Amino acid sequence: MPAAPTRSMLSLSGIAFSLPARIVDTNTWARRCGFPAARAEALLGNGVRQFHDAEGSSPVAFACEAVAALLEDTGTTPASIDVLIYTHTIQSSVLAPPAGTAAFIQSRMGLERALALSVMQQNCVSPLAAIRVLHMLTIAGRPIQRAIVVCADVMGSGCDHLRAIEDLALHSDGACAILLERGADRNCIVGLHLYTDARYFRGTDDDLQPVPDDRYYWSAFTTMRAALRQAGITGNELVHVLPHHVNLPGWSHLMAMLSVPQERLFSTNFARLGHVFGADPFINFDTAPCGQPGAFSLLFSSGLAGCFGAMVIRH
Repeated sequence: MPAAPTRSMLSLSGIAFSLPARIVDTNTWARRCGFPAARAEALLGNGVRQFHDAEGSSPVAFACEAVAALLEDTGTTPASIDVLIYTHTIQSSVLAPPAGTAAFIQSRMGLERALALSVMQQNCVSPLAAIRVLHMLTIAGRPIQRAIVVCADVMGSGCDHLRAIEDLALHSDGACAILLERGADRNCIVGLHLYTDARYFRGTDDDLQPVPDDRYYWSAFTTMRAALRQAGITGNELVHVLPHHVNLPGWSHLMAMLSVPQERLFSTNFARLGHVFGADPFINFDTAPCGQPGAFSLLFSSGLAGCFGAMVIRH
């Protein structure tokens, strides 16, 4: 049986997200990028229907909206936040130096007490890496009771043709803010594992396309299995698998490898939201049916450059 919660254990106590109002369907995207109809058909065949388009708006603005909504929804005061971590995937999703994005959000949201920092280079796994940093700070004895991790990304003008990940996803603009608390008795993080395959350090090929990964399924499976082992459970004990919104057909293989019934994959948001970079599993956690106390859910994300991350939550 999993161990009882300890005072160093972090819990997901709240999630809020901010998405652009404009929604673009797959056929419209293909036409405006000058791609053949076959490209749209291939995406549609893999369950890719639409995405949210920021039309050049600032990712930092969406990050602030998500943090503001999180504070309001959870009734959390800015003065009670000990740490703020900003994460992103695209380099243009941060303010240009010497400005600091984490410091800007800290100032804008009134988080004067918070230690503010940023985590990047884990791409869509960066929010999970940020939670790992928080976990290490807590077990090292830093007096953290509440922290916020916020991720935000916008493709930006001139990059519309790069939204597609092969025929498996379309990047969607937006932001997500996560409230983590120490010592809570619900939604405790009981397993967290990160893995990076250094063979794919370049991230993309010379045409800015993803580098084929012949070991993707094994890497994803072993990352999730490691998180499950930390939690002391097996795949068939999960009530939900909360995925990133990439490669919906491939998730059937992963569910079989994990010995999890297919119906426990929460796939509702694949077609509805698109791939909101690192926010996907957390948006899914917030919108999936609530697990009964003591039940378990698994969150997963992977990113370019061989990054993988999995986290197990005890409800």
